[in-house]
Amino acid sequence: MTTLEHSIVMGGSMAGLLAAAALAPHSARVTIVDRDPLPVDGPDAFAPRRGVPQGGTVHRLLALGEARMEELLPGLREELLAAGAVPRAAREADTVLDEATPNEGAPAAADGPLGTGESAAAPGIDEPGTLWLTRPVLEGVVRRRVLALPGVEAVQGAVGGLLTSDDKRTVTGVQLRGGEVDELHGDLVVDAAGRSSRAATWVEGLGFERPRTLGTRVHVAYTSQRLRLREGAMLEGAESLGQPATGNNPFTIDLEPCGADEHILSIAGTARHQPPADLEGLLDMVALLPERETADALDSALEGAEPVGEPSVAKAAGAHRQLWEETNDGPAGLVHVGDSAAMFTPLYGQGMTMAAVGAVALRDTLTGDGADGLAARFPRLLGALLDRAWEITTSRDAQIPGAEMLVDGAVVEELPVPGSLVGAGQSTGETLR
Repeated sequence: MTTLEHSIVMGGSMAGLLAAAALAPHSARVTIVDRDPLPVDGPDAFAPRRGVPQGGTVHRLLALGEARMEELLPGLREELLAAGAVPRAAREADTVLDEATPNEGAPAAADGPLGTGESAAAPGIDEPGTLWLTRPVLEGVVRRRVLALPGVEAVQGAVGGLLTSDDKRTVTGVQLRGGEVDELHGDLVVDAAGRSSRAATWVEGLGFERPRTLGTRVHVAYTSQRLRLREGAMLEGAESLGQPATGNNPFTIDLEPCGADEHILSIAGTARHQPPADLEGLLDMVALLPERETADALDSALEGAEPVGEPSVAKAAGAHRQLWEETNDGPAGLVHVGDSAAMFTPLYGQGMTMAAVGAVALRDTLTGDGADGLAARFPRLLGALLDRAWEITTSRDAQIPGAEMLVDGAVVEELPVPGSLVGAGQSTGETLR
């Protein structure tokens, strides 16, 4: 059911690609705008992109994310396997994912995927996925599938601002810099620009309310190195090896397959603890682990390993959420997805999964109610879906020594519950009935 003539997606990373897939059945045209080229063929199709500096670090796609992506792009899992992803032999709990930080008092996974009344048979929000894979492979396969959908195209350029109706009440397109065209006009703009999004500033400049922000600062730093292990290096029956952070050790260490008969060794530090940026330093850190059983297993697996490429280094301050659902007024024709709505601390693997959850919600909203009033309805629906994952992330972050909780950039003792400022008598739950 086509309800839109032209939809514009700001950002061509995972959230933007999945949003485009969600829009394709409902929009005659969908244009993805990104600073980077978005190749679908040749060696660059599966190469790390400049706009994804964390692309070389270890990535996990949770089971819920797999399920939602498969809904949007049927057959995706088989294409990922053909592109080099490795099937997991078991679906047991992921030691590093589930206990990457001391989490006493942190909420357990919900019965349903997001604690919103969905079927308990659906994957839980913390359930590991069925694949080992790299971010470039995942993004490359998704990009190829999305750009093959009827009416979907990509243009290169930087979004420099919003176009609006004369009364500034409706967003009608975007201004571009550095591309072949200066403007794109459409009837829906989706903000999937992530951490670089300037939408809050632009919306405020139009005279609308700027969303309240919540966040954490735990200062995660990653170093990851792809390796080719010697034959039989892993312990019999072990697919991966890992050591979560402990009270005495702020580093999470993980060795897992990533396809092409390669593994990724990844060490992540929190609270400004920076892992070494070279392979020798990473191996020295493994050797000095106080947990000798884990250290010996990792030492044995890494003996004689050959590096593939250079180490990949990335940092993240923590989690950040813009509470678009709490704003009482905003321009029509503009919605926010992925990291533009909520950016999760990468330790827990929730970012890509929640981008997929948001994309399916966007598709289903258009299917059920069409595009009229979407900018007012969708933020509250998405906010309710984000709440459970946000609670898990921030509760676990709070257990990290030196963690800071932020409201509108100012440090507070604890974070308020999202939705606490929604208009009197109108809770987020009530708006979903």
